[in-house]
Amino acid sequence: MDIGNKIRDYREVRGFSQEELASKIYVSRQTISNWETGKQYPDIQNVLLLSVLFGVSVDELIKGDLEAMKAKLSDKKVNTAMSVYTWVMLIAAVLGAMSIGLVVYFEQSTLIILVPIICFAVMFISASQVERIKKRKNLRTYAEIVAFTDGQDVEEQRQKRNPAKNRLEKLMIVGGFAAVVCMIALVSVFLFAIFK
Repeated sequence: MDIGNKIRDYREVRGFSQEELASKIYVSRQTISNWETGKQYPDIQNVLLLSVLFGVSVDELIKGDLEAMKAKLSDKKVNTAMSVYTWVMLIAAVLGAMSIGLVVYFEQSTLIILVPIICFAVMFISASQVERIKKRKNLRTYAEIVAFTDGQDVEEQRQKRNPAKNRLEKLMIVGGFAAVVCMIALVSVFLFAIFK
């Protein structure tokens, strides 16, 4: 985003240090530094104060940043949704695996089979939502997903794509996940069998 560079440029043109600018708009010097380095962005009140202080329009100060801000906010919402679906998927998988022991323990009850079925159904629905988000955002590798959820540039990771390696990585993730779920299910069955 350009707003950090514009704040620094206007500040230097006006001959203000970061400390002086901070005192004029009632923020800390660290806040000015964070704006100029792009770590944080000024709120609308501070943008208005800066535009008056620098003698430029708000449009001039944030021009070019509006679309980038909208995209970043949109990605934040998608990122949050992806995190929620991922956690729901993981929790449902663990509960489903653990509930298999219940089926063994209460083998006379036919309704108890619904517990793992419901858990695994929730897991599959959440997994399909995660896959939909990955497809929409063109995320194929684990590194791309991590970069996206951390708010970093995904393009750098996309340049490193290797189709053969990506298939192996996906196979290892799915296989590892399945193995962990199976292990939890086996431990659950074993523990409930002991108490039977």
